[in-house]
Amino acid sequence: MSAFRPPTLAAIPALGIAALLVAACGGGGASYPDSSDVTSAQAAWCQGLAKLNGSGDAWEHLGACKGAYPTASAAYLRGMTKCFTARHEAAGADAPDNSQLITECNDGVTVEMGADGPGSEEVIAARCQRAARCEEEVSAADCKTAVDKLETAQRVLLTTTYNAGALHAIADCLSSSSCTDDEEAARESCYKPSSEKLLWFP
Repeated sequence: MSAFRPPTLAAIPALGIAALLVAACGGGGASYPDSSDVTSAQAAWCQGLAKLNGSGDAWEHLGACKGAYPTASAAYLRGMTKCFTARHEAAGADAPDNSQLITECNDGVTVEMGADGPGSEEVIAARCQRAARCEEEVSAADCKTAVDKLETAQRVLLTTTYNAGALHAIADCLSSSSCTDDEEAARESCYKPSSEKLLWFP
């Protein structure tokens, strides 16, 4: 399978000023409340790719695709499946490469998603606890207040773009890794492994 990463929009700082978004390809198991929903959404994503390939159920990569467990949430997968396939079909032979199509779909998908879901509270708490631990004059309470004031689409980029298993891994990284001189980069590095497995492509 090959990795795909649209442009990063910049990590949200501890007090929540900007937004983070990165994406790519697949794998990893899960035993979280949303796992069956993610598996179902992944299967629909795979069927969409198979349809675009023109092979349907005979697509040679269908089994591998359905067997992959991405880090994306079910809501993100469903939104991207709908947008990606529709834009690809509408463009036909003139369709741009996958990276451009995904980039074009991201904004609309994240705006339509909710910001609260399995794992969201854990990762926000971890971000804010890290802020209090690693940054001067930043309290966990002030951080949480700032995150609460973010627009829904910005919160989605930190939370429900990812499934519960991925958010747990991100939270664990934020909580366990050492403070650095560049906390924005440190936070983004905790998201990177999950951001590289959002969407599966052969």
